Amino acid sequence: MRLSILIFFTVFIAVAQDFSGIESKVEGYPGLLTADKLATTIKKDFPKKEDQVKALYRWLTKNIRYDLEEFYNPNRQTKTRFRYRTPEEREQKLQEIRDKTVSETLSKRRAVCEGYARTFAKVSDLMGIENEVIEGYVRNSSNSIGNPRKQPNHAWNAVKLNGKWIYIDATWGAGSESNGKWIRRFNPYYYNIPATKYFKTHLPEKSIWRLRVGRIEKEDFYKQPIYSHDFLKSNVNLVSPKSGIVKRNAKGAIKMVLTNAADKEILIGFLGSSIAQRPSVVTKGKNTTVTISPPPNANVCFLLIDREVAIEFLIN
Repeated sequence: MRLSILIFFTVFIAVAQDFSGIESKVEGYPGLLTADKLATTIKKDFPKKEDQVKALYRWLTKNIRYDLEEFYNPNRQTKTRFRYRTPEEREQKLQEIRDKTVSETLSKRRAVCEGYARTFAKVSDLMGIENEVIEGYVRNSSNSIGNPRKQPNHAWNAVKLNGKWIYIDATWGAGSESNGKWIRRFNPYYYNIPATKYFKTHLPEKSIWRLRVGRIEKEDFYKQPIYSHDFLKSNVNLVSPKSGIVKRNAKGAIKMVLTNAADKEILIGFLGSSIAQRPSVVTKGKNTTVTISPPPNANVCFLLIDREVAIEFLIN
């Protein structure tokens, strides 16, 4: 029974992240649209709510670039202060700020995460789809392992479909930074992020949005390794270490244990070295044990699967 449930869940996620029926229509949409026009166009072309949300995700990831210049601007304003006399006036001014963010995102066709998330929320509202913007934490570098942030550093969306909340990150779905440049690369993984893997990359600030998925504390979230989306999309699992800090044994070696990796090419890279090394790889049953002795001064390592970075660790 457990196996059949797992297979069903895997197939469900694969179907949910399939954009083959959406792509052709959205490809024909103009790149410059208002929120109202985008909502109207999507509703006309896609009667089902699920397809409307997929179409919105695909359009945003195709047409909005991540604004690296704004992200790295040391004078970037992340909080807006204003005065108000009543709760109604406060909400009105907040909505004006949100609408301005959406308008600028769509007119400039670039944004940081706030712009992606607010635009997703605005268009969803116009299509009559229940949604929330979630503020929280993400990690994408070994520098964050064991180093919790005090303030949220990301925003994404929760959308209610068929009575269930799904979690969507259009920012990460649009592409990623590489060597100081933003590279557009559509990634369907961040549409309906699997609940079993959600806390490996995203942690909501508000406890209500954590409890809808599971239980984890911020300190534990930051203790984890750094997982790539390519690894998370695969069926390979990390058995140990669960910590993002891998410890040398008495002989100076480090060890990792994986499942479903028997047919994979596994390499280990170390920060500061341009050449990945072949570790000892031993498979017994479902488990594949990877062992290597890092250079004495190595403090960061990368597990590569089929020559793609899969997991990042600190070395102690």
